[in-house]
Amino acid sequence: MRGFAVMFLIAGFAAGGVPGAVAQSSDSQTPAAASVATEADKQICKKEKETGSRLAAKKVCRTKAEWDEFYRQQRAETEQMQRNDMATKTPK
Repeated sequence: MRGFAVMFLIAGFAAGGVPGAVAQSSDSQTPAAASVATEADKQICKKEKETGSRLAAKKVCRTKAEWDEFYRQQRAETEQMQRNDMATKTPK
């Protein structure tokens, strides 16, 4: 009789632990999704050298998304200048 009581207790704890584990795993996914959303909103500050000075630097703060867009535009402008330069050169 006592063996059945212990077995029911163990079965109860095991059955009760499963929904809790499922609930914990679904809760742990929510902060990960929230951290991805806040990752793009994270403020990043960098120092940029000022032209004409060896010592002066300007602190520029932008979000990660703004920095990504800034670098994308820089890359596009550089590629455009290189394409235009190649189009105006005459072969020798």
